[in-house]
Amino acid sequence: MAKQDGTSSSNTILPLVGSEFVRPQPLDLTITGDTVKDATGNKVFKVKTPLFGLHNKRILVDPNDSPIVTMKMKVTSKHDRWQVYRGSDLDDKIFTVKRSSTVQLKTRVEVFLKHNQTKESSCDFTIKGRFMKRACTIYVGDSTKIIAQVYEGDERLVATIYPNVDYAFIVTLIFIFDLINNGGTAI
Repeated sequence: MAKQDGTSSSNTILPLVGSEFVRPQPLDLTITGDTVKDATGNKVFKVKTPLFGLHNKRILVDPNDSPIVTMKMKVTSKHDRWQVYRGSDLDDKIFTVKRSSTVQLKTRVEVFLKHNQTKESSCDFTIKGRFMKRACTIYVGDSTKIIAQVYEGDERLVATIYPNVDYAFIVTLIFIFDLINNGGTAI
């Protein structure tokens, strides 16, 4: 599994956003609009869209409205590139997400951690899915090792996050995947 420094390990994923978002057991979350809830209906996260600004930006916040990550779309990108930063600090980049090519029948999105030294020739995570069904699977690198799955059901998205995977990281990827599929206008 990927570590923060872009290397891999077969046993565990280190927290990418924060250790408080890693659980030893699977986690099911539902996403309705901009709100993320756990299986008992408790609000876990919300995605906020700033009213003003020059850039397409979203902020993942906790139930107390504290920023967890800021997602910022690179306006001049052909590959729908999004930069993700810790909290609201745009100097603390965690990872980059981008469409693997400009023309795709099935959406494939690649994730590159901050310390990836491959100059984007080898991704740390991959998201593969279908635009129309709003379903996707998140893998470690280009492997077949699944760390989360998402499907659409009853006007909401349902995400199953595997054990020892940072669920704030996964939720961020799900929102970006949806934004990429909808030209940056979803949520």
